Amino acid sequence: MHILKQLKIKKGRDDSGLFVVEGIKFVTEIPADWHIVRFILSEKFVADVKNTALIARCKGIAPMEILRDAVFASYVETQTPQGIAAVCRQRVYTLDDFASATPDGFFLLGENLQDPGNVGTLIRTAAAAGAAGVIFTTGSADIYGAKVQRAAAGAALRMPMVGEVTTAEALKWLAAQNIPLYAAHPRGDTLPYTLDMKKRFCLLIGNEARGISEEASAGVDTFVRLPMAENNESLNAATAGSILLYEVVRQRCA
Repeated sequence: MHILKQLKIKKGRDDSGLFVVEGIKFVTEIPADWHIVRFILSEKFVADVKNTALIARCKGIAPMEILRDAVFASYVETQTPQGIAAVCRQRVYTLDDFASATPDGFFLLGENLQDPGNVGTLIRTAAAAGAAGVIFTTGSADIYGAKVQRAAAGAALRMPMVGEVTTAEALKWLAAQNIPLYAAHPRGDTLPYTLDMKKRFCLLIGNEARGISEEASAGVDTFVRLPMAENNESLNAATAGSILLYEVVRQRCA
């Protein structure tokens, strides 16, 4: 099985410790210190003189493989592929790696967030807001999956991320670090504008359909409610998380 086809499947990514970055923009934005295993290009991409400089740059970084256009297209997930992909080594962080974050650093915790678009959007917004790291519990969309990577728009390569931890493990770590947990909840009793987000904390966003689990709720210090017009009960998980993350920015930039 070709490596691109293998890495379309989560088991393939898990077993190999690799993932795929696809497209000109995302490939060129891979951080210089990231381990690239190989570049894979289509024949059409190689034949286009506009790509000569990029191809030369890639040759100096990692081995290169060229595939027929139809074969390349069958192995990647975008409907109109640009013809370039990079196979990269995953970066494996643990919760303990976050312990050295700045004293006022804040984190995002996604519990069982299953939509790749939501996970990617939250990674992207957390990076833009200056979060120290993001955590996703078991059952969440794979942080190295192609749809998450696209929704994160390159931010997943800059943001320290921990995935596949249990809710219990995340709560235990937060308690050990004395990090208060704030949770977005439609029936919360605190508005975000009255909450001090300049200090160290973690923001919890729950599952799209079921919200925050009872187990996670037991570890929440403050339930935060976003005010809404009448006859509206909740917001999309990524939207709610993004609004709250930018309240952090507003408070810290004031």
